[in-house]
Amino acid sequence: MLIMVFRKMISNKWMVLCLLIGFILAVAMVSSIPIYTDGILQRMLTKDLENYQISTGYFPGRYHIASSIYSHYAENNRIKAYHMYNNKIRNEMVEEIGLPVISHTSNLIIDYLSALPEVQREEEPKKRILKLEALEGLEEHAKIIHGRMYSSKKQDGIYEAVVTEEAMKKMDLRLDEVYVVSDFIDRLEQPFKVKVVGVFTIADGADPFWFQGLWAYNESFLIDYSLFCEEFIESEIPLLTKAQWYYAFDYHKITLNNTPQILKAFEEHNRWLGERRAEFRMPAIPVLEQYYEREKQLKTTLWVIQVPILLMLAFYLLMVSKLIIEQEQNEIAVLKSRGASSLQIFMGYLVESMILGGIALVLGPPVGLFICKLLGAANGFMEFVQRTALPLKLSYKAYLYSLAAVGLSVITMLVPAFTASRTTIVLHKQKKARGVRREFWKKYFIDIVLLAISGYGVYSYGLRQSILEVTGAEATELAIDPLLFLVSTLFILGAGLLILRIFPYFIKAIFYLGRNKWSPVMYASFIQVGRSGGQDRSLMLFLILTLSIGVFNANAARTLNSNIEEKIYYANGADIVLEAYWPSNQPEFAAMDPMAEAASSFFELNKEPVQYREPPFLPFTELKGIEKATKVFINDSVVVQNSTRDYTGRTILMGIIPDEFGKVAWFRNDLLRPHWYNYLNLMSHHPMAALVSRSFAEEHNVKKGDSLWLSWGDQGYLEIIVYEFVDYWPTFNPNIKQRNESAKLVVANLDYIQANSALEPYQVWLKKEPGATSGEIYQDIKDKGLQIESLTDAGQQIIINKNDPMVQGTNGALTLGFIVTMSVSTIGFLIYWILSIRQRELQFGIFRAMGMSIRKVIGLLTCEQVLISGIAILVGIIIGGITSDIFVPLLQMAYSAAQQVPPFKVVAARADYIKIYMVVLLMLTIGLSVLGMIISKIKIYQAIKLGED
Repeated sequence: MLIMVFRKMISNKWMVLCLLIGFILAVAMVSSIPIYTDGILQRMLTKDLENYQISTGYFPGRYHIASSIYSHYAENNRIKAYHMYNNKIRNEMVEEIGLPVISHTSNLIIDYLSALPEVQREEEPKKRILKLEALEGLEEHAKIIHGRMYSSKKQDGIYEAVVTEEAMKKMDLRLDEVYVVSDFIDRLEQPFKVKVVGVFTIADGADPFWFQGLWAYNESFLIDYSLFCEEFIESEIPLLTKAQWYYAFDYHKITLNNTPQILKAFEEHNRWLGERRAEFRMPAIPVLEQYYEREKQLKTTLWVIQVPILLMLAFYLLMVSKLIIEQEQNEIAVLKSRGASSLQIFMGYLVESMILGGIALVLGPPVGLFICKLLGAANGFMEFVQRTALPLKLSYKAYLYSLAAVGLSVITMLVPAFTASRTTIVLHKQKKARGVRREFWKKYFIDIVLLAISGYGVYSYGLRQSILEVTGAEATELAIDPLLFLVSTLFILGAGLLILRIFPYFIKAIFYLGRNKWSPVMYASFIQVGRSGGQDRSLMLFLILTLSIGVFNANAARTLNSNIEEKIYYANGADIVLEAYWPSNQPEFAAMDPMAEAASSFFELNKEPVQYREPPFLPFTELKGIEKATKVFINDSVVVQNSTRDYTGRTILMGIIPDEFGKVAWFRNDLLRPHWYNYLNLMSHHPMAALVSRSFAEEHNVKKGDSLWLSWGDQGYLEIIVYEFVDYWPTFNPNIKQRNESAKLVVANLDYIQANSALEPYQVWLKKEPGATSGEIYQDIKDKGLQIESLTDAGQQIIINKNDPMVQGTNGALTLGFIVTMSVSTIGFLIYWILSIRQRELQFGIFRAMGMSIRKVIGLLTCEQVLISGIAILVGIIIGGITSDIFVPLLQMAYSAAQQVPPFKVVAARADYIKIYMVVLLMLTIGLSVLGMIISKIKIYQAIKLGED
């Protein structure tokens, strides 16, 4: 049987090759999901850990345990407790984390000590409060800047110590001076002596050994670690107050595979140490925990995008398998008549599918790996840039996904084979004589059922989004209906089948309208298409499905990229938003130091109201690359009182200059009806005119014309008049809820606010000139010496977001989906028409014998192409556009309601449709060229002889 299968595959090699391509593409697409997800999350994980180190200054691989031995344990148990911790941490806990150790140390501390110089040099001795410490490995990581390093032995009964420069100043120490150290909580029978022999600092600022920094040793004498253990731990009177263990793990070795092990070890260690009241810190844990949610979001997005492509590939495999089996129907019937059983014939196709599946299993995952590299380089739809390569590799998960894809592909191929294996030569001839029966899908209205299911999917999605909006929950907290992955494809399939139901009547109507005017070529084309009995319907459905998915992918990619940019611009408010430095009568340290600010009322630092001095505004309008600038005052802690003296909760006040604001601020024109400029014009009519968010009006029953009184801080009441209500406004997110209350906004005239209240700092909003770069603007700010407190650049935020794995994955998957669908569409198109021509060689031979020229025969085929492929392509593009409008918003389901402002808007770019038209035109051109070449090689005598046979 195996030899027969190989011979059959070789004799039909081109069709088998097309089938193999479908197998490989299906496996590659499925395997790319785990490969890419793991790769991008791994890069995200490493990058976020690096960013954590930059932003906080703490090493993210830090593993720090601290135990107050003196406080938590009785005197006779302190040494036992120390050894319990030391053995447990060094021999068990570190091993359970399972990461390479870059550096480690143990810090031993004796607290509550005081010291006096042995030789009195002060009239009134100054008591120095200090700690005696030992830091394991200090000698290798410290740099001596004065004196020398301590000795590991006592010298004449004196311990040698090193200190920091700050400790020298703070405690008024001197090099080579001996100090008598005593205990002011009565643990020592007699004092001991310490000699300061050196001053040290950090040898390498990037060394993770220094988990506490030098500031932690500003009141410490540090002696040799082994000497400390010998004298103060193993001695008869243990003085150990506190012990710390610190390990610096190589966080670059944290992977998604060992993350569960690390989290499990952390939970066990945290529980064990918590029971013993020890402090435990591991900064990487919160970063690791959030990746489960990010992984869910990313996989959800990839599945939403790739399920339609996978279904299209399944349809492609089904179509090609059906065409192959239709070609082999006579052979199957002959085998059946000569005694072959249905099982033997079916097993032959099973062996063939297993061979193809095995090849796909070998080649598919590497192709999937290549696909993932494309995903990582995608910067937009059909746009690729140079990026640092993702840490991609073929994992066992990729092969598990591939195995599942092979299984489904094999089943898809065997469906038509199972039906064909039960056909005898008598049944085959009877079927050909009776013609084509009514299709199953027409008989049971499968098209209507599919459209109904997709409609339910849209309803289910709307319900889910309403729940997210009301509850404010994260999108990943709600279970996702699996149907949402399929609804777009089901809609395309249902709409395509509905068109095919109508198509025969459409052809008959056109034929009837011009029945007396059609040329022989057109007449023959209509007859062929009208009497094809549904043989061309699979091609039409395939083209509709592939082109619709292609259009959907193009519009989805364009929409996602556009909406990401819009969200950033909306949240920022303008191209660049900055806050200048405003001098005030408030003491600088009180404004900068949280502790000083908290104690300001006690020290009466803010006895007088704060008065600000406004910095010059003109230099901001004259910056290079800036087209326009405006002032915007924002206070998010305003209290509003209405006419009934009812107070509202937290309200945001925005003060603007209407005409300037409209020229600088970014706002999508469809968010308000009428155009948002009309709202700005209303504010220009009266200085007290204000806009109020609709949530404010609904919660507090505010109507147009009502007066409201605003107050904040030390300001008096400010009266405004409500002129209009707004659902959206630059920077305002109506979906954010606090304490079950919606966010509320009041927009008023800045000139009116400043005229009736004390001057307070405002933001400067800038609009860039076309082509201006952020670099030249930043440089001009620096050159002009402008003092800036903060700056937010929407353009730079967009670049950062383009590197986000969700965006990269979406762009890459949609781009890849478009390429795959267009490639498969071209292959399927050629396969169908080549087989169709081969089946009609007799008909074309007769046409040529009757005197029809090659040109007219090609013209006949062109007319058929227009009626079948042309209509299918046109319908596919239209259905793709409708599907985009309805189902592209489903890509939001990985995000919470608060992340969906402004609302999704489906965007269709002309450039994307031009790409699609070019691919379609190329497909038709190649198809007609190949078909014309085949027809030109048909020889009349062979065709007539074939007919006689």
